[in-house]
Parts: sequence; C-alpha cells; structure tokens
Amino acid sequence: MATALPDITTDSPDVQEDLISLDEINMWSIDAMKEFCRIRDFKVSGTKKELAARVYTLYNCGVTEKPSAKEMEASRRIDYKSLLNSEHPTQDPFKLSKWLGEKAGMKLWPPINCVDIDWFLKTNNGVGLTREGLSSYKSGKAFSYYYCDWLQEIFYAPMSKQQPCCYLKTECIPSNRLNNPPHKLRVKVKKETGEVISAYCSCVAG
Repeated sequence: MATALPDITTDSPDVQEDLISLDEINMWSIDAMKEFCRIRDFKVSGTKKELAARVYTLYNCGVTEKPSAKEMEASRRIDYKSLLNSEHPTQDPFKLSKWLGEKAGMKLWPPINCVDIDWFLKTNNGVGLTREGLSSYKSGKAFSYYYCDWLQEIFYAPMSKQQPCCYLKTECIPSNRLNNPPHKLRVKVKKETGEVISAYCSCVAG
C-alpha cells in the first residue's frame, strides 16, 4: 500500500519547524518516493536509499511541485498582458502587420545603448551588465551567436506619430535545440531616448 504524499509548500509556516527524518521516509513505498520526486521535476531513478536521500533533501528544503503546462501558460499570459499595459500602453506587437525591415527601418531606430539595456535589466531583474561580461563580449557566445546570424533581421514598428514608443522585433535560433522553431522577441522602446520600457521572448525561460 502506497504511502500518501505529505502536503508541503514553501508558503507553509511549518516547513522549517516540521522537518522529516530519513527513518520516516524509509517507511514510504518506492512508488511514493518516485512520485514525490516526479511532480517536482527531479529524477526518479536509483536505489531506494538514493531515492530516500533525494526525498529527504527536497522535503526539508521545501521544494514545491512543478507547475503544470496549463498553469505555466496562464502565468505567461498574465506576464505578457502586464508588459502591454506597462508605461505608455500600446497595441499588441503580435497583432501588428506593418513592420519595416532593417534596410528601411534602421535609420528610425531609437538611440538604444548599453546603459539603457543595463538599466532595464537592473530595474526588472535586479541584475545588470557586469564589467566582466562587457569586456569578454567578443570572446563569448553572445558575439559569436550574433555574428553567425543566430539573431535574425530586426524589424521596426513606429505605430503612430503621437505614440512615444515603438516596437522592435526579431527571431532567435534556440541555442540548445537548433531544429526547434525560433524564439520570438519583442521590445518596446521610447523613440526619443532609447529607454527600454518592456521586453518579451517566447522562450520558456523568458
């Protein structure tokens, strides 16, 4: 008879106080141990001793269940909607039909520079461009990917003259799975200053 999986989340105030011992875990069935690991997206292979050690770590560290595909998609939709409704609301870039290619649109691009990108990353992710990262740019993967056309043509959408922001879009070849469909990138930028307002990538990692 399978042991029922304990209900534990990182929001529970008892996570740190109500730890589990290896002796308790060893009373579970192997199927229960595997299920506990599987729904947290961890390996289910190994001996019972290895599984018990894995469960012990996951349980006592409060590792939560991996969101379902439906939950992840709902979360992505909410995030995307918040980007559209950020400063200076604009049209959905995936519904725009008029884009200018690089040949015609490059001269209209906003004056974006490394400072604008760094500020956006720090403001939204808490991490900016490091000195090491900038100094090693040409020796790193980023430059080689760009040089080898992993980043496709960049298109420009000015929208209206009254709109203070514009969109830039491109596609990027997945670095790990070359045969997969390219990631779709959209960036909202202030026309006059080059300030990045919001950015979106169809990659699951964002």
